[in-house]
Amino acid sequence: MKRVQKPIRLYVLTIFIVISYGVMPFVSAMPLGGRDFLLVVGFWTLPLNGSFVILFGSEEAPPFFIAVVSLALCVFSAASAVWAFYGDQAGRVATLVFVTLDVLWWIGLVLNAIALNGIADSLSLVIEPFPPLGWLSFIWCNFTRADMNEFYAYQSSLGR
Repeated sequence: MKRVQKPIRLYVLTIFIVISYGVMPFVSAMPLGGRDFLLVVGFWTLPLNGSFVILFGSEEAPPFFIAVVSLALCVFSAASAVWAFYGDQAGRVATLVFVTLDVLWWIGLVLNAIALNGIADSLSLVIEPFPPLGWLSFIWCNFTRADMNEFYAYQSSLGR
């Protein structure tokens, strides 16, 4: 049986997902100085870079349910990316599911904010869902490429 090496793409995707979908939204929820810089510089992998501060304002705290679900999705997205890195097919599926849920959750929050505030007050929010959909399609395309499929099939054949 031919040995299949781990694609370099998997290293890059794991680091990208852990930082963009795991660390950045979590950092935006922490009371840290200078976080506004991190929120502006982000990759736009999530609408508003996964920031409660931008979505709800610095004076208003987000509802508890929204905060818990958002932070849980960022933890599960990062953890599943690390799981997928080790070659488990279920980890790859979990990564695609959790990252997709994370993006759709934040798009729903932004659309809800647009609906509640009126389109005149939130015209800048209208473009927020589009870059994350591009990044999501990038992740899906890379996780389903032939070399990735071959790597995961090889890892499954090893009996892991």
